[in-house]
Amino acid sequence: MFSYEKVQTLNQLELFVYKYVTSHLEECKIMTIRDLSTQSHVSSTTILRFLKKMGFEGFSDFKYVLRHRNDQTPASELSQDLGPIGQFLKQTATTEYTEKMEEVARVVAQSNTRLFFGMGSSGSMAQYGARILSNYGMLTLAITDPFQPQPISERDYSKTLIILLSVSGETEGVLTQANYYRQNGAKIVAITANSASTLAQIADYSLTYDIPENKVGSLNFTSQIPVVYLLEQLGEKTSKLVYHPEISHEI
Repeated sequence: MFSYEKVQTLNQLELFVYKYVTSHLEECKIMTIRDLSTQSHVSSTTILRFLKKMGFEGFSDFKYVLRHRNDQTPASELSQDLGPIGQFLKQTATTEYTEKMEEVARVVAQSNTRLFFGMGSSGSMAQYGARILSNYGMLTLAITDPFQPQPISERDYSKTLIILLSVSGETEGVLTQANYYRQNGAKIVAITANSASTLAQIADYSLTYDIPENKVGSLNFTSQIPVVYLLEQLGEKTSKLVYHPEISHEI
């Protein structure tokens, strides 16, 4: 229903609508535009603007398409069951997303040192990402201490790439790391669930997986399936560039 190219055109308020709709497809079938406005915390005008960008003539057209999604061929049933994850996997198959992944892989391959950083569940994913690249024989480290390096220490990181992971893209510790390394010459890659976030905007490159954030109090239960997929794809594509440059045109 929503192509990657179209999702990339959404502003932050429109992304609220996108994330709500993709995680509440069944509920949306019987909602009025006022109901959707209340649940997604945006105005009806924002919803209509979102639908127009997605290629719908209006709210009625959107609901008609939504109600007839089950009329599609059986091959699409898996992605329907997966909801936002299925939508993400569809997006990664697009030419634009593939080219973006290939661009990041080239930057990773050309760097002398690769650093991963994240906090909470993203910290675990950062360690996983570092292990993947290390297994391919590339010098890669995971930063586990959010207070290191000290901001007062000035070093030359012009040949260093830091890959920052954050679901929200607004975590203070992650943004502090991004600013420190950028000021000292490093290239920044962001992996975040929020393409409109501060982290995505300040990064040199970003890989986003716009799925709904699932938080209960201070705990974040947002699925990390997209992150695992991105890290493994990045490792595989980078290794081809490092060890088989003669076939780099294939990725």
